[in-house]
Amino acid sequence: MAQRITAAELLDALQNSDRQLALLDLRSPLERSHGHIAVSAGLPWHDVEQHIADLVPFTSTPIVLASRPELDERGAELLERLGYRDVSVLADGLDGWKSAGGRIYTGTNVRSKTLGEWIEHTFGTPTVDGETVDAWRAAGEDVVFLDSRTPAEYRHHHIPGGHNTGGGAEIAYRAAQVVKNPNTKVVINCQGRTRGIVGAQSLINTGIANLVFSLHNGTPAWEQSGRPLEFGTGSELPAPAAVAQELKDWARRTLAAAGAQVIDLAEAQRYLDDTASVTYLLDVRSPGEFAEGHFTAAVSAPGGQLVQATDEYVAVHKSRLVLADTGDFVRAANTVQWLRYLHDGQLTVVAVDPNNAGADLVRPNRLSIPTPAVPTVSAAELAALDSAQLVDLRSSTQYAAGHLPGSVHARREHLADIVAAAGGAPVVLVGDADFVAEHLVWGLDGDVRVLTGGIEAVSDVLTDADPRHAGEIVDLTGAPDFGPERDAWYEAYFAWELNLLTESEGDPFFDFAAVSGT
Repeated sequence: MAQRITAAELLDALQNSDRQLALLDLRSPLERSHGHIAVSAGLPWHDVEQHIADLVPFTSTPIVLASRPELDERGAELLERLGYRDVSVLADGLDGWKSAGGRIYTGTNVRSKTLGEWIEHTFGTPTVDGETVDAWRAAGEDVVFLDSRTPAEYRHHHIPGGHNTGGGAEIAYRAAQVVKNPNTKVVINCQGRTRGIVGAQSLINTGIANLVFSLHNGTPAWEQSGRPLEFGTGSELPAPAAVAQELKDWARRTLAAAGAQVIDLAEAQRYLDDTASVTYLLDVRSPGEFAEGHFTAAVSAPGGQLVQATDEYVAVHKSRLVLADTGDFVRAANTVQWLRYLHDGQLTVVAVDPNNAGADLVRPNRLSIPTPAVPTVSAAELAALDSAQLVDLRSSTQYAAGHLPGSVHARREHLADIVAAAGGAPVVLVGDADFVAEHLVWGLDGDVRVLTGGIEAVSDVLTDADPRHAGEIVDLTGAPDFGPERDAWYEAYFAWELNLLTESEGDPFFDFAAVSGT
């Protein structure tokens, strides 16, 4: 049985200690969204081996598991098997947390979204609805829409004429290419509220001469009002050829005001070499820039998404964060000015120099989880296994987009039952380049094999027809696709989001005013 930590001890460690610790919730995204500790990070039981080394790179870092006690026990056993030496289970789980005075929150990325509401309330971030925009345009005024969502969200659907900026922290970096007249009104839209509010206030904070607004309730409200949408590539703003000196100066002032030091590569490497303290190296540039070249130790964390979903990138409290950006630091500054409200550790920034390919940062002591040696089957051999049960372990979204005919989508918690039901017939687990299926074979009693090369090895025979699921789809928490169910979902979502400031009032983990000194 894993060691226990009481909720009172955990609260004290989080609020009154400089000791680093990771607080993890092992439930599925859907179950976690029904109620969780806001300062925990979600790492589903299904995905532990896939992501634990990025979230908790050192086996000496204390880990506390806080979800369902029986799941936490299994999680502790797995983490200890992987080499983690200080794993505790929260005594009595979430009930214990509530009994000690801790609060439980529904939804996802709760602190980030509450911060967005706090920003609008505190700074008076202007907002505008579609009807007002129509009136401006009817009066001949110039209006530019800058989309603060991810490129994938933009391509799925966007406001006609809106520009794909690449995400929140990119707005100030790229806006000057389409906002050339100080009389142009600028509207920032997202897929709800947070990224629109944060994006608008970030642009305002740079000192731009234009009037800047967030679109009230974002693209969903625009859509629900009957206004048209466009689909596909649209207008994608490239990175600027040059950044204005005024914007560079603003970035330096903003970093200094937030207490974020600019460090050189040598200092950043010393941080990464330090096994006594966890350092995350987070590249806040666009995913495209990251793909073209990045530090070996870096994780792609586009600035807007990092603020929107901090708990998906950072699990260790009191850890150091090093943000990697181009030398103008505009995106790092846009990120740091809000990230300081969400993270309780040191913030620093380091420059990425695309012209110096030899410069690198590495994490020499990162946990390495070897791929287990398990029975495998090749794509060619698979065709001869007529009785095999094919089990796709990728995300439900990936499975829906294309899967092997006859395969079933499943998660770790379904596998024992699937193997038992197979009655001795082969069960073939299917992963991909990002999901190492071999890790999930351990502990299964039966003829379990892994498809060599994953889904990529059979990409020519995939189908989106006849999907089958071993259980409820639990890795999705967002809105349904277009239709009446989507409208109802957003109505409930906006009611939840608009209540966050009231719900979190008095909770010390949401005391953003204390961080700002207001």
